[in-house]
Amino acid sequence: MRSKLLITSLSIVLAAAAAGCAVEPDPGARVWRKKCRACHGADGAGRTRFAEGRPYADLTDGRWRHGPDRESVRRLVADGDPKSTMPPFAGRLSPEEIDAVVDFALKLAAAGPGEAKR
Repeated sequence: MRSKLLITSLSIVLAAAAAGCAVEPDPGARVWRKKCRACHGADGAGRTRFAEGRPYADLTDGRWRHGPDRESVRRLVADGDPKSTMPPFAGRLSPEEIDAVVDFALKLAAAGPGEAKR
């Protein structure tokens, strides 16, 4: 009886730990959370301390310095913008990660301010 209780308790602890370590199913969301959220915010609206006064940090307002098309956004993520604080991510992210985060950013932009779902 005691060993059954111990096994049950251990199973519950392991299940809880596994749930806490769940991997983000969307690779774009995972990259966004690690590399983009600090500047652009969780929802892409740029409401962060860092983004204050930076007009293109809000990806949901329809104002784009480099264009809202996928290829322009991909080029910006990969190459950065030397005229702004946007760093280049080529070499720091794989091409697949860049594609995934571009798709995620465009989803946030399409959702509009305050409407983005993660």
